[in-house]
Amino acid sequence: MKLKVKMLKDEYWYGGDTNIGFFTPLSRKSVYIANNTVVRSYGQSNTLWLSNKGRVIWSEKGFLTKFIFGHITCTSSKAEIKLYEAEDKTLKGAYLYAVSNFMQPDGKHPNPIMFKIPQYCTWIQFEHNQTQENILSYAKSILDNGMPAGELIIDDGWQTHFGQWDFDPNKFTNPKEMCDQLHELGFKVILWICPFISQKSVHYEYLVQNDLLVKDSTGNIALRKWWNGEDALLDLSNPKAMTWFTDCTKKLMTEFGVDGFKQDAGDAMYYQDNDITYGSVDANTQSNLWAQSAIDFDYNELRACFQFGCRGVAQRLADKSHKWGILGLGALLPNTLTQGITGYAFSCPDMIGGGQMGDFLGKDKNNLDHELFIRYAQASCLMPMMQFSLDIWNISEQIKNVCLKCIDLHQTYSDYIIQLVKHASITGEPIVRYMEYCFPNKSYGKITSQFMLGDDILVAPVLSKGHTTKMVYIPDGKWQYKDKIYSNEVAIIPAPLDELVYLTKVKD
Repeated sequence: MKLKVKMLKDEYWYGGDTNIGFFTPLSRKSVYIANNTVVRSYGQSNTLWLSNKGRVIWSEKGFLTKFIFGHITCTSSKAEIKLYEAEDKTLKGAYLYAVSNFMQPDGKHPNPIMFKIPQYCTWIQFEHNQTQENILSYAKSILDNGMPAGELIIDDGWQTHFGQWDFDPNKFTNPKEMCDQLHELGFKVILWICPFISQKSVHYEYLVQNDLLVKDSTGNIALRKWWNGEDALLDLSNPKAMTWFTDCTKKLMTEFGVDGFKQDAGDAMYYQDNDITYGSVDANTQSNLWAQSAIDFDYNELRACFQFGCRGVAQRLADKSHKWGILGLGALLPNTLTQGITGYAFSCPDMIGGGQMGDFLGKDKNNLDHELFIRYAQASCLMPMMQFSLDIWNISEQIKNVCLKCIDLHQTYSDYIIQLVKHASITGEPIVRYMEYCFPNKSYGKITSQFMLGDDILVAPVLSKGHTTKMVYIPDGKWQYKDKIYSNEVAIIPAPLDELVYLTKVKD
């Protein structure tokens, strides 16, 4: 099945995989290949392309798309691909058409605390050395530095084995007591979890005997390499496997008071279309089912999923490097914008400063890029969520003060963010929006260096090292930053290291 589309004059196309959103939007000058036949990108994906001329490309299954100098070719062996045209010939018109016809909102959203208060993930701080002592010390350090208690995400390493979701007794002498203490301090306790099953798990033989694991094309248990080694995978197309997983999570919530889960892995790339599964599903569908398993948790987080737009699950960006540019901070805005325009409104930026462990292992945190931490915190603080990991508040007074300032700013606008969250749960509209989405046909089609938080706040963080000014594209109307009003101009605004440039709409 094939679809050919010729780009229109001044047309830009948006969509694709969120982890490489920095390649978009695409114009008649672009040469780009996107392939989510089986998603091989660490992030969210959807079978959706949208243009600022109100056009929509959609399929029920993943497909290959080539953009070559104004010519778009989509091919698939899985399902038909069609071009649609919205009555409203804008990016917003195209998006709302897609929502109405292909991904109706479910009316749900994660717990408001996830949007009101920063999250703290222990991954970069401790890597796999997750222990009761370390986690309690980390929590107290947050409070001792004047930061508010929010979600505390205990990352990979707390468990005995993958698929044996018990607290490792060598690391946690009394996990119930730890959870109680964290709750008393005001934190919500979130645990990292994944769909992989270690052969060392006490449940492995039970899962094998009951056909609850994915089999390869030869009928053997599929052992797949991932960043933690080589393990089996739950076959989530089997309702009994989904029930087994749900029972594991309920046990943790009931026995220890765990509040929710960070559901990692679940990437389509770890499955194969010719796997033998209960539901005879393809690789992408297994990723979708992993997302479905998160929907009923009040506190949830996914880092990867397929075709799960407009559903009430938090979606974190994939781990970024501790770098400037498109491998690090430079990807934060365009990738978050791509999340929004593909239906994933409840977005969480990566951990402040980056989430790639290799950038931090064996390094003195005092020798890391302090400026990058600061600009990363500023770029995150007016997004729907913000997430810390490394205890950067202990590096220097300057970084600590910026962290506190960013948290205060986030909380100042938390009620507004919650309004947008509730609106998104009903309408599917992005919370973080392209300039083109809010101000169509104003020559903003390719701008990803700034974003709109709803329709009323324009956020323009510094994204380049050493810069102390920010070029800001300001639309019609009256927009205020500090004591100055701007309107319909390109302004160079001072942005000293401790300042985030953001403008609020002045309403008549």
